[in-house]
Amino acid sequence: MSTTTWEELETALGWFRSAPGRWLQSAKQDLGAAAEWIWVVLQGDFAEDQTTAQVVTGTVISMIPLVDQVCDVRDLIANCKKINEDSTNKWAWVALVLTLIGLFPTLGSLAKGCLKILFAYGRKAVFNAGRQALDSDMWQATRPYVEHGIAKLNDHLARPEVRRALSALRIDQPYRYLAEQTRNVAAQLQVSRLTSAMDSALGPARQLLGMVNRWGGTDLARRAQQTLQMLDGVRRQADRALAQAVQPVQNWLNRLAQRLDVEQRLNYRAQTNSLTPHNFNRSSLDAEIEELRKSRPDWVAVGKGAKYEALRRPPLVPHGHFDISHRGAPPLQNAFKTFHTVRPDVLPPGTVLYRVLDPKSNDNSLCWMTKAEFDQLRSKPDWRQRFAVWRHWNHNGEFVTYTVPPGEGLRVWRGTTASQHLNDQQGRPVLANQQGDLYWLDGGAEQIAVNPADLKREHLGPRQFTGWGYDEGDIQVSLIGVPVLQHNWYEAR
Repeated sequence: MSTTTWEELETALGWFRSAPGRWLQSAKQDLGAAAEWIWVVLQGDFAEDQTTAQVVTGTVISMIPLVDQVCDVRDLIANCKKINEDSTNKWAWVALVLTLIGLFPTLGSLAKGCLKILFAYGRKAVFNAGRQALDSDMWQATRPYVEHGIAKLNDHLARPEVRRALSALRIDQPYRYLAEQTRNVAAQLQVSRLTSAMDSALGPARQLLGMVNRWGGTDLARRAQQTLQMLDGVRRQADRALAQAVQPVQNWLNRLAQRLDVEQRLNYRAQTNSLTPHNFNRSSLDAEIEELRKSRPDWVAVGKGAKYEALRRPPLVPHGHFDISHRGAPPLQNAFKTFHTVRPDVLPPGTVLYRVLDPKSNDNSLCWMTKAEFDQLRSKPDWRQRFAVWRHWNHNGEFVTYTVPPGEGLRVWRGTTASQHLNDQQGRPVLANQQGDLYWLDGGAEQIAVNPADLKREHLGPRQFTGWGYDEGDIQVSLIGVPVLQHNWYEAR
């Protein structure tokens, strides 16, 4: 390998994991350490950890030489491991298809970077939803993960680099563009294209594993050789097995395109009292960080510790209750970390819950509060501070109520809201100063977590204005350009 190529590979590996100490101490001469570094990076499993999918598939990151290739090889190996465990599992082959279509050369770099985010969450759903749920309705089983992916896609599209790329490509309606690209992929999905994409990823896989085989110790070389044999074994079965996975993926892609159409309408649906359309936009994470560094508002605290520390362990789940641990499906997954204290409860019929939201928020979502808590709120800063809600999460402006219908009541989790520190796009805490302090929202109010699937649309009240405006300024709801109140209930199909 040439010096230039090796330096590019070093950079690419560094995006996934820091170099081992032995490699640095040897002045980058210890090939055994290099082999271990490559091996550990290639074992990354997208089904358990979405960090790589969220970070590496970005348009800017994909411009770094070899990063995209390493990411593709990681995903391919992870897929093939699942297939190797049970090659008769149709859904493991479906997950492989979702990996391979992200490699199609006909997808431009922008579309590829954006759609890989959604495909990553689709794969995770396939490996977590269970065969019975997938056999019954793949779209319904994966929908919570798709919604989580849409949220990550929104963050990605709000990045300054991506906005510049959209402008350069003259794409002013990105969700419509991505919907069209998704439909094109669905229409062109064929086994021959999938196996061609697989072969294109197997080349770099063999090269990287070959380095591990040559440079690693006996045990590492043996495991690298076993992985190569596994990849070749899956490839030999691919022509037949992928044929059974094409139709479910085509259906899923067309439903995904419909969901992107919905997101397009949500971004351009607002109406005004004038002839000029008003497009509501949330504040992006980068913009919020920039504003905090310019002038920190009083409702944002600075310090090293949380006022209300988040739970470190999930609560025990009573029989019949929904799970908010790491095993729960998005948006329930890891919801316990938003609590300082939490307990299960069943709200009796007639109980009225309140949810503060913005025009792009779903009505039927996770976070609610009691009427008593809502009545105590006096301003948007009060709400942000007490419920620990950063601007890029929810831009406020509206609220909606939900009345628990007659029957058994509504199962919920309730407790004290935990403090939240601000993280950057890579999930790292944003430093407020050179002393290592972080930006915090205190929390402390009582929040209610519900399972969105338990909510019924007919018991939802009309959207109403909070009176706090849609921005951080004093915008009044009577001004031209304010969105007309409109429900956004996500229908499960």
